[in-house]
Amino acid sequence: MKAYLFLNGDPPRRLPEKDRFSVCADGAYTYLAARNYLPDVVLGDFDSVSLTAVDPAVEIVRFPVEKDYTDGHLAMRLLAERGCTELEIYGAFGGSRPDHALCNYSLLAYARELGMQAVLADDAYTVRLLTGTYSATAAKGAVVSLVPFSDEIHILYTKGLKYVAEGLTVDKTHIVSVSNAALGGMFSVSVTGSALLFVERKEDI
Repeated sequence: MKAYLFLNGDPPRRLPEKDRFSVCADGAYTYLAARNYLPDVVLGDFDSVSLTAVDPAVEIVRFPVEKDYTDGHLAMRLLAERGCTELEIYGAFGGSRPDHALCNYSLLAYARELGMQAVLADDAYTVRLLTGTYSATAAKGAVVSLVPFSDEIHILYTKGLKYVAEGLTVDKTHIVSVSNAALGGMFSVSVTGSALLFVERKEDI
């Protein structure tokens, strides 16, 4: 099953089509409801949105305020239990809580642990957790960056990007693998270790 998860960071300007099961974490319900986009489930401790504001047609899953995990992590667990295998996560960036925004990158690793493939998405970028080889298409000039998620990564090769990286080791102190650029069409990267792969969502001109 494919699904969407909406978090309470910066809302996307363009919402995806309502064609998948969708879960909303707490305060993200405000920006969804304002655009008449009702999720299937709203989940959280409801410290950012009132229960009375939630449409009666939406399923509510409530947790106590004093808990070990963020609403985003709890939503991931619920999605796995409901049979989700592929997940797009919106509202993971920005917002008023930089600590939450940083923790949201760990949702990609948690998704893998739960048997799901996940990507963080907004209007400008997609971010996925990469171990091994990945190929996709990108518009000419689109920014492609690799940021270590593990202590260090070893970039075996890149193809279809402006700056060639081959046999390059990158750690969290000296990150020299950001702001590469797609040549247009297919590109490939291969790494050992775990990296966050940022790809700009740029239209071909």
